[in-house]
Amino acid sequence: MRIGFFGGVREIGGNIILMESNGVGIVFDFGRRFPTSQVFFNDTIKGRPEKGFEDYVELGELPPFRGFYKNELSEEKSLPIEIGGLFFSHAHLDHIGQICYLSDSLKKYMTKGSFATLSYFVEKGIVECMPSNIEIVDGKTVQIGDFKITPYFIDHDVPGAVAYFVETPKGLVIYTGDIYFKGVKSELSNKFVEYAKSLRPYILITEGTRIGWNGIVSNTEPELKEQIKEVASVFKGLIIGNVYEIHLTRIQTFFNAASELGKKFIIHEDYASTLLKYGEFETIASEILNAPNTFVYAPFESKLNIPKEKFVTKDELVSNQVNEILLLNFSHIPELIDIKPIEGSAYIMSGGEPLSSVDPLNTKILENWLSKFNLPLFRIHSPGHASETEILWMAKEINPEILLPIHTQIPERFKVVHANVQVLEKGILTEF
Repeated sequence: MRIGFFGGVREIGGNIILMESNGVGIVFDFGRRFPTSQVFFNDTIKGRPEKGFEDYVELGELPPFRGFYKNELSEEKSLPIEIGGLFFSHAHLDHIGQICYLSDSLKKYMTKGSFATLSYFVEKGIVECMPSNIEIVDGKTVQIGDFKITPYFIDHDVPGAVAYFVETPKGLVIYTGDIYFKGVKSELSNKFVEYAKSLRPYILITEGTRIGWNGIVSNTEPELKEQIKEVASVFKGLIIGNVYEIHLTRIQTFFNAASELGKKFIIHEDYASTLLKYGEFETIASEILNAPNTFVYAPFESKLNIPKEKFVTKDELVSNQVNEILLLNFSHIPELIDIKPIEGSAYIMSGGEPLSSVDPLNTKILENWLSKFNLPLFRIHSPGHASETEILWMAKEINPEILLPIHTQIPERFKVVHANVQVLEKGILTEF
């Protein structure tokens, strides 16, 4: 059996993991790289139109997998491995964002939650296609070649996140995906650690996003809720929150804060769109959307299947700002021109875009808007990944024979808790 990392090596995001046995391979995740990790291409410099994705493969930005892409790679440029399927751990763009390159015939496995998020991205034009040949993997075990793959639900800051247990000819391999221990479903992650430990795995492939983040610890959602309420107790105008649209748990936190403060909870229709999608399998999404104090702000006529009485007009929003909490994402910040936040309003960044560490240009644009409308900025957020101490604790508890870090800038840090940490180089298949 061989394992190779073709993305996520000494960087956050862009995970691409290949496992191969007897000429048949399976792949886990196929994500975009963050701008800070881009080497040869970005939104300005792209692959040549006549070459398509081949330029990306040539320079190592995409893996040389045969039978994987919409346009087949030549034999001399591809690995002699049959890819039997691609398994997505969750639907953040750094794990699913390159899905449109993939062959229609390639089977793509994901959870209901990931499919709902992908559908939202497609509707918004963030992902440019709706891929075919998608199979929902909730509760299923899939056999491909020598591999038997079983998903295991964990907590993360997007619905439908899973780890994968892979039975191989050499023993059990576990891939954590991205994991969180401070969310409202933290019991899922804790049960995952307990179960994984009991199986004595051969290999653990683990994320390490927050390794080296200067020991930043996570707040729980109830703690964040109290911080939001603290801001609202001093700033008596409109409270505007910026949350990632697919972060259901954080939307719930702002909803809970609004409810406890006796305020209307007004959400831009982008948030309503994700709540509709998640409501098909997450009860809390429907409860938030149907709550009597929840209203939807749609500056133009909305196509969402929501009762008309749930919509709030611009005039209604503007006239009642002291009694409202509004979720407004960065892409719609020009709405401030019409809203005209009153004196005493405040703006809370809570995981929405732009991410200051990877998008300084848009962060400056945001700061300009807030300055223009005299809105003080508060950062009330807790990253949706395990902290450094939590991720090292998890690795120590599970205690595999071999530990393979991915999705981290400092993979060597795992040597603090494990004697057999192997750091794979990008694009190199290693025999195990």
